[in-house]
Amino acid sequence: MNRIALGSLLVAAACGGGSSKPMIDGPTVPTTITVMGTASARDATGSSPLAGVLVGAYASSNESTAVATATTDASGNFTLTITTNGAALDGYLKATMATYMDTYLYPPAPLSADFSGATVVMLTPNTFDLLANTLCNANQMTSMGTVAAEVEDATGAFVAGATVASSPAATKYCYDSGGFPSRTATATDTDGLGYMFNVTGTATVTAMKSGTTFTSHSLKVRAGALTTTLIKP
Repeated sequence: MNRIALGSLLVAAACGGGSSKPMIDGPTVPTTITVMGTASARDATGSSPLAGVLVGAYASSNESTAVATATTDASGNFTLTITTNGAALDGYLKATMATYMDTYLYPPAPLSADFSGATVVMLTPNTFDLLANTLCNANQMTSMGTVAAEVEDATGAFVAGATVASSPAATKYCYDSGGFPSRTATATDTDGLGYMFNVTGTATVTAMKSGTTFTSHSLKVRAGALTTTLIKP
């Protein structure tokens, strides 16, 4: 089985894979920011591009109205053109499609530059149940949400041997082992992935590893949805 866990599911700028990294302290924020990416459906057999996914960019201060929207094409690609009015976007991307769980993508800092290669992973409820309750033994509650985080170092490389944490605390933390989510793993594997189950509302996420100080950030975790993010020093 290919890794059904949520590798490469983060906004490319957050991962350092875009045409430009977000620059919070940059002197000028462009009038518009372009976000390009791809949505894919993941299951126990692998992944494939997914057409017809509605992707919206939202400011955290206004969750009811998207600042930009796009629908993925036959190759799963999308492009968002976000009007910034000269200010970095403190917000997130939301991806929706019938029969799939909603996916929210939070960068670790407000976005202030163009980037490409944003990757959206869409899971069916059955695939999510396999991840959460079978492989991770998380007893995920429908009234709570889930956070999946990639831990990276300052160079953008995945960090093995790190632990993730949320506040309020998740009821279960889970990590990959050998490419599979494992109920017995106690820290990130070489893919840097950690999962936090049964979290809801505004939460602060961080990671820990001896010798490295990671930067925590806040995000909103929604019931019945998958929230994804990146944790870096």
